[in-house]
Amino acid sequence: MGLLAGYVGAAAPVVLAVSAVPVVLVALCFRELNRAEPDCGTTFPWTEKAFGLGIGRMVGWTTVMACVLVMSNLAQVAAIYTYILFGLDSAADSRLAQAGLGTLFILVMALLAYRGIRIAATTQLILLTIEVVALSWFAISAFREAGSLSIPAFSSTGDGAWAAGVLVAVFLYWGWDSSFSVNEESRDPRRTPAIAALIANGFLVTLYVVVAWAAVAYAGVDPLAEIADDDFFAILSGDLLGTTGGKLLIGAVLVSALASTQTTILPTARTMLSMARRDAFPGQFARISARYQTPSVSTWVFAGASVLVYVTLVLTSDAVLADSVAAVSVLVSLYYLATALAVPVYFAGQRRARVVQRVVVPLLAVASFVTVLVLAVADVGTGPLVVVGVTMVVGAAIMFSMKPPAEGEGSR
Repeated sequence: MGLLAGYVGAAAPVVLAVSAVPVVLVALCFRELNRAEPDCGTTFPWTEKAFGLGIGRMVGWTTVMACVLVMSNLAQVAAIYTYILFGLDSAADSRLAQAGLGTLFILVMALLAYRGIRIAATTQLILLTIEVVALSWFAISAFREAGSLSIPAFSSTGDGAWAAGVLVAVFLYWGWDSSFSVNEESRDPRRTPAIAALIANGFLVTLYVVVAWAAVAYAGVDPLAEIADDDFFAILSGDLLGTTGGKLLIGAVLVSALASTQTTILPTARTMLSMARRDAFPGQFARISARYQTPSVSTWVFAGASVLVYVTLVLTSDAVLADSVAAVSVLVSLYYLATALAVPVYFAGQRRARVVQRVVVPLLAVASFVTVLVLAVADVGTGPLVVVGVTMVVGAAIMFSMKPPAEGEGSR
């Protein structure tokens, strides 16, 4: 919220609402592709079929690396908020302490993901309920304290970096596609994930817009912008809700980070599994636990890679949150763009019956994300773009060095 207010000021709620449009368009693209081919690898198999193995591998790599990077964001938030919750301010400021506790959280959530989809789903339900109750309390209290529903004039637009603001919003909405990654474990693989994703998007738009509106009405633009990449609720919650309420809200943010950690591990392990069974990753990544029926090697390798990247970043970077948000947002926008672009190609020769779903919606999504990416290059700064560049170069070197599958084995 601090980053968003810094970029677009009082227009933050509007930017959140408008930014949901291209995201929903992409969700509709996912729905159309999932109806035809419910594969837990989602964007990888779809873009592979549309554009070939090379592009498919790069899209799959981009998806995996976006999730690896965001784990650093989530683990750091979970660690910091845990220390704040228990009054351990010195530990919250210690990079070494952040690295240790964040690593523990990654491993624990990986264990829950490994133990099975039902345990993961139950955990999500509990954590989500806590989050929603706390955020609702915050919004109601903020509006009551502000004395009205009005917000400062939209002329207070922060840095005016609208494209960067949209990228932050894309980052906030990201996660609904997790439902498509568990399509093969759903009762109705072709229908249920799309319903879940669209409901999630509607829910998120409402929640984010209301909370952002309440925050701007209560705190104003400048205090929010000063927070920048610091911990939004840790700073505002005590004054607004008192000590007890502030602790509850901090606890809610903690469980939110843990929930997001789990829902990052779940889809990424399945993407890696899908890539392995199509010979885009080493075959060991396709192993399934006989006991829990979940990806085994993929889950633990991803957890290990996440720990390595997290510890490296938290010990060396002064702005893990801001840099990871910007870099991940670009990577997510890239694979959203590739997925939308794949729809009309995937359905070549079958577009006439569903022109809106297979041509109009995808092209609108493509135009939206191309515009945002082009305009955001000047706004997001050098650091995140370097991270994205290194990620793509390393990915290209790895993906294209792998031998192509034998004829007839690429889509088993």
